[in-house]
Amino acid sequence: MKPAVLKKWIPAALAPAVIAAFAMGASISANAQVQLEPKTPQQVLQMIAGSHVTDFSGTARMTLDLGIPQLPDAGSTGMAQPGPSEAGVDSPSSDDPESAGADMLGMLSALSGTHEARVYVDGPDKARIQVMEEMKEQNIIRNGSSLWHYDSAENTAVHVQLPESHRQAGPPRHTMQPPTPEVVADRFLDAMGANTDISVQADTRVAGRDAYTLELDPRSENSLIAKVSIGVDAATGAPLEVVVDAVGQEDPAMAVGFTTFTPETPAADLFEFTPPPGAEVSEREIPKDHLGRKNPERFPDHKPGAKDETVEPDSKDLADPPGAINGTGWDTVMVVPAGQVPEDLAANELLNQLATPVEGGKLLHTSLLNVLVTDDGRMVFGAVTVARLQAAANDQ
Repeated sequence: MKPAVLKKWIPAALAPAVIAAFAMGASISANAQVQLEPKTPQQVLQMIAGSHVTDFSGTARMTLDLGIPQLPDAGSTGMAQPGPSEAGVDSPSSDDPESAGADMLGMLSALSGTHEARVYVDGPDKARIQVMEEMKEQNIIRNGSSLWHYDSAENTAVHVQLPESHRQAGPPRHTMQPPTPEVVADRFLDAMGANTDISVQADTRVAGRDAYTLELDPRSENSLIAKVSIGVDAATGAPLEVVVDAVGQEDPAMAVGFTTFTPETPAADLFEFTPPPGAEVSEREIPKDHLGRKNPERFPDHKPGAKDETVEPDSKDLADPPGAINGTGWDTVMVVPAGQVPEDLAANELLNQLATPVEGGKLLHTSLLNVLVTDDGRMVFGAVTVARLQAAANDQ
């Protein structure tokens, strides 16, 4: 199993394929109170489910405070480096486990803080993301079967021709979409179980638009998540922001949302891209074994409210997480067998220095995610307490 596959499941903000590491968004809500027509939690959930905003543009911001220690400067630009390699496209990488592990830890450390981007979406197969940092610009442009990543600092452009399996009509709304508040909200709504209190809090304004506030409160003593607040556009039903509070942390651990939002079709020329003169252009391919996609109901035996089930996903489908799922809802844990844990994680000295010895292994802790590397080499992780990870490791 390639490390890139496991990385998709380790950060707290799980992002879509291809542009997963280019997570962005924000939570900037105005304090001004508004009065909307009262709605029940079920009615707001129905608004989200019935939202059909497929074309939009806006400025998005992401703020992460995961309690990750500041790592020595490894050449990071302050944001995880995006690009076609995040889709499983082959790219040069170090064979040194120490270097590769440091890269991953550097990425997680760099994600902390606030990042802003412009997002343009026209249906399921046209999207553009622009991130400006100082005088540097990162662009990811998808136009049908063509995917570009341009880095102005390096003046490099990487092109990928997407196969038919990525271009099917009517894809799930996560597939090949920028990781907008809608995508993040959907993942929390899909993942929550019966042990959730759902309520509608005070109306607010997000990105200059009236919004309902849907709040998810885990009823679980094992969860690291204290609550999830979703700002839902009153006019369209589209989630405009997601704020995640961690247990025992005063400031939000994650805030993702729009500061400006326009639910209209962006100009067509925004999705056209020609590398500038002098740019170093390279072509990449997506390996065939990364193209597997299965029915969205990948785990038919994983029933909401069930206790500590373990479901084995098909290891050949890289759209699925590696390892086995233990538990449900907010108590869900991933258990990765020792043979599937990438060597650059298992043997990384920097990771070992950050980890804390606990019963049964070593623990890497963030405010929204705990990772337990067991003495027998397995990796057990989830947004849960170390006690829950240890129980899953012992198959309890």
